[in-house]
Amino acid sequence: MLRRDVLQASCAAALSSIGIAAAAATAKSFPTGPIRIVTPYDPGSTVDITSRMVAEGLSKRLGQPVIVENRPGGQGAIGMSALLGAPATGYTLLTDTPASAINPSLYKSHQSRYNASKDLEPVAQLMSLPFAIAVDPNTSITSIAELVKQLKAKPGSLTAAVAGTSTRLAGELFSMQADVQFTPIPYKGAMSAMQSVMKGETQVVFLDAANLAPFIKAGKLRGLLITGDKRWPALAEVPTAKEAGYSKFDVSTWFGMFAKAGTPQAIVDQLNAAIREVMLSPALETYLSQRGAQPSKRSAVEFKSFFHQEIDLWRDVIAKANIEVE
Repeated sequence: MLRRDVLQASCAAALSSIGIAAAAATAKSFPTGPIRIVTPYDPGSTVDITSRMVAEGLSKRLGQPVIVENRPGGQGAIGMSALLGAPATGYTLLTDTPASAINPSLYKSHQSRYNASKDLEPVAQLMSLPFAIAVDPNTSITSIAELVKQLKAKPGSLTAAVAGTSTRLAGELFSMQADVQFTPIPYKGAMSAMQSVMKGETQVVFLDAANLAPFIKAGKLRGLLITGDKRWPALAEVPTAKEAGYSKFDVSTWFGMFAKAGTPQAIVDQLNAAIREVMLSPALETYLSQRGAQPSKRSAVEFKSFFHQEIDLWRDVIAKANIEVE
């Protein structure tokens, strides 16, 4: 009996060693053919342009063609399906935004399509960009403290322009942390949202800092707060959330690269290292700095931890705000 147990243990150990060796050999030879990067956004979008610049840099470093394929539509579901329908080999990747963490909690139609925690393997965060809060410069509100004071005195008295799911949820998160209530007004694009404040149709706007910066610099909007704990170079005069007393309002918009869950970790790590090299190249650094974005230096493990935190955060915000879309 003991001899049989020893033999079984030896066989199991041998098979495990073979599996590890095979995975290592696969990673060592990766890639042996073209890599496809799926983006669920339109050609010409910032996500698309970034994906193509990353693809060009990856191709040079990995010695294989890297092709970008646009699959917009269905609130990102079409692009996500293209990734999840491919083998978990690292040859099909997806570039996405916080929507990848948000949509399964927000859209009923996404809940049956994928589980963000279980079906996606985060490979590399590409960049991040803070959110900002701004108001009409002609208003008497000159600080985030004054904005909060007015909202506490008259709950729901101010309307907030938002554009897209991420800014809507960022606004909801701030409302919860400051214990105030806005009336969110959704717009199709950032420009429309900003114009609504400048025209007096809404009083507050939640957007990414890059869109707001030119208008704050020109005096057409007044910046009240930047998310996070570090001042943003393009709007150095605008205080951070931490400085304003909202240290937990540390959220941003970001781009990230994903593989299908089950992709060998060695391949994920190899892709992460190559992508980080590309993101720190002069071409990408210039492109991102012109948009106020910062390239990420997170490892695959660090990005995975961050991504799961995003899933949990936005799930809680959506539930507490009682937001649900068919």
